[in-house]
Amino acid sequence: MAYLSELGEVLHEEHFRILSLICGIESRVTGADGQHPIDPKDEQEKEQLRQLVVSLDQVIDHNAFEEAVLFPLLCTHGGGDLTSLLTQEHVTIGPLAKRLRRIATTILDHGMDAERWSAFRSAATKLVTEMMAHLQKEELTVVQKLRGFLDVETDHRLALRHLAERPPTRIKIPFQTTT
Repeated sequence: MAYLSELGEVLHEEHFRILSLICGIESRVTGADGQHPIDPKDEQEKEQLRQLVVSLDQVIDHNAFEEAVLFPLLCTHGGGDLTSLLTQEHVTIGPLAKRLRRIATTILDHGMDAERWSAFRSAATKLVTEMMAHLQKEELTVVQKLRGFLDVETDHRLALRHLAERPPTRIKIPFQTTT
């Protein structure tokens, strides 16, 4: 992998955690596991749903940081078309994450039924599809190229700011197999 800037390392770590989250969700709603609804009466699955809700909030926060802080700087360095495309993807991803979050919260509050499981699987599948392509694009077009967009001082300042506001270790990875 290319030598990343300081902010690049922070964002790369977050992207890795988000990717792990997304893969866990995908694993839970497809294949053999996808045939069995989440059981919020099971303490482990209930905790996984809680972690999912928190992690989805953090994904939304991650995207907000990029849009409010990073993307405007990239625009000033010729990255306007790129940031426009990535922001448009955030516009798609945000509502999908919020929808999955709402469904997970409803399951926690009111239990599971066939309609909720179907809605959860559908929302999860759509989010996984959008997020996988988006993460790959951001890694290749932003994270690995931050050295060309930001001076060392700005990069350092933004990395510290982002770590102070949103520590990367907060994103939990629910739906891991425990075998």
